[in-house]
Amino acid sequence: MTISGALAGLMAVNEVFGAQNRLILNFTGGFGFIGIAVALMGRNHPVGIIIAALLFGALYQGGTELQFEMPSLNPELIMVIQGLVIFFTGSMDRLIREPVEKWFVKKNQAAQEVSNGTA
Repeated sequence: MTISGALAGLMAVNEVFGAQNRLILNFTGGFGFIGIAVALMGRNHPVGIIIAALLFGALYQGGTELQFEMPSLNPELIMVIQGLVIFFTGSMDRLIREPVEKWFVKKNQAAQEVSNGTA
């Protein structure tokens, strides 16, 4: 935990000393929400977290680019889109997992029957 805390502190050094040359209050606004969402979408697995982090990075950058193209766009709309992505990826997991599990169970049962000679 100490190493993780130190690495998290080093992450902020660039923002505090490099970009602004001073400490700005609430410069991490929204990062906690995104971090929790990334961990949940990645199912706390390192590979899943990397993929989810890339997805949210693309969403965040795409939202920023979209605001440059359409200045009248409400900034909260990007948060809504991120929320919808979380919602639909969570529901798609439920929709896809059950049929795939049933297929694997059928395949495993058929393989066991063949190996037992009951087929």
